[in-house]
Amino acid sequence: MCDKITAILVDDEKNSREVLTKLLKKNHTEIEIIGEASNVEEAYRLCVEIKPQLVFLDIQMPRANGFNLLKKFDEVPFEIIFVTSYDHYAITAIKFNALDYLLKPVEINDLNYAVGKAIKNIGQKTNYQAQIINLLHNLETDVTDRKFAIHSGEKVKMLSEQGIIFIEGDGRYCHLTMITGEIFTTPKNLKDFEDYFGIKSTFIRISKTFMINATHIKEYSKGEPFIIKMMNDKVFEVARRKKPEVLERLREVK
Repeated sequence: MCDKITAILVDDEKNSREVLTKLLKKNHTEIEIIGEASNVEEAYRLCVEIKPQLVFLDIQMPRANGFNLLKKFDEVPFEIIFVTSYDHYAITAIKFNALDYLLKPVEINDLNYAVGKAIKNIGQKTNYQAQIINLLHNLETDVTDRKFAIHSGEKVKMLSEQGIIFIEGDGRYCHLTMITGEIFTTPKNLKDFEDYFGIKSTFIRISKTFMINATHIKEYSKGEPFIIKMMNDKVFEVARRKKPEVLERLREVK
């Protein structure tokens, strides 16, 4: 690998490109900016012609957003650092696919982390193709069974949303119990999963600690206590304050 990492900046705002250029030149001399684009069409042409190793990709742009650039490739041939103003769902989807992003205005610590990780990935030829494909798939509005990335040792596993029976919150972590019997731990909390799945999913928060997948409910009682039994025979007691909300959600998803 050459000493310099070649990069292009893709952002419709000239000022944003200038700010990022200054930050990179001051703090990361190992990055050589070899091109800039203000829209997806320009960016695609640059990627094909000059083949950058790294693309700083703005998500919100006129006519076509940054994700549309990735859809033009059968296999994305460069490392990506997404750059975005606050876009709640897009950021959540990016995080759940173990990809990196910078939030505008860009903070130097975030830039250092993202660039450091990108350089490492390029050096090790780390392949994030599965996560990128999955991210684009998950951003479609009619997806019924999304997948997301979980780090498992030195590997990244893509887990199916509908393969989860229940999720247990444990502070800053969550433990995911799968229909296979496997249990995975991830450094995300239950609120992260609530935001990612959304209110139209089959996942229901039943207490401070647990979220269940209604698809895998075996039976439940409507009395007191409100008990739910899952397909793997795990039994949960629904928090009393949650009962009306859970019953309503069960009527919607069952």
